[in-house]
Amino acid sequence: MLVKELNALKENQELVSIERNCHDEELTGFIHTATEEVIIMSLFSNDGDYEGIAVFETDQINEVYWGNREHKAIASLIDTSQEINFPKVKGKIFPDILIELNSAYESLCLYQHHSEARFDVGQIIDHDDDWLKVHALGNKKSLSPLYKLIQKDDISRVDIDSPYQKKIVSLHKTAL
Repeated sequence: MLVKELNALKENQELVSIERNCHDEELTGFIHTATEEVIIMSLFSNDGDYEGIAVFETDQINEVYWGNREHKAIASLIDTSQEINFPKVKGKIFPDILIELNSAYESLCLYQHHSEARFDVGQIIDHDDDWLKVHALGNKKSLSPLYKLIQKDDISRVDIDSPYQKKIVSLHKTAL
């Protein structure tokens, strides 16, 4: 029922909020892709500002809601002339899509199951079946890049094209 309903919401271009079992904050936006394995959606703030594209596993979803006044207000604030370029992915499962996106984009926002309040902006520089070697860029405060190993199964979501992500990458390029 879930995937069928999400695809109907996609066809109707309905703004939705999704709550997931790995985080206490919902994601609000428009569904682009909904399969039994993966969701790809554009994200928007409560002020209607574009926040990037999120990819996560369908089985993380525990609630979807839409159609209330808040959603209608947010939808009315969204700049509908803004073009969003969704990734064309061949992978069918999240780990494959994660690696595919890494090859196609300059950087990713990698969120982990234990705390999506913290995330890494960076690039996967190597991987195997279990682990990712990530070159993580430091946040705006530190601008201190580092390398880290992260269990592949610990990644709960990946975002691309977020304004924050683009600014962090730009700051690192200026080598302050």
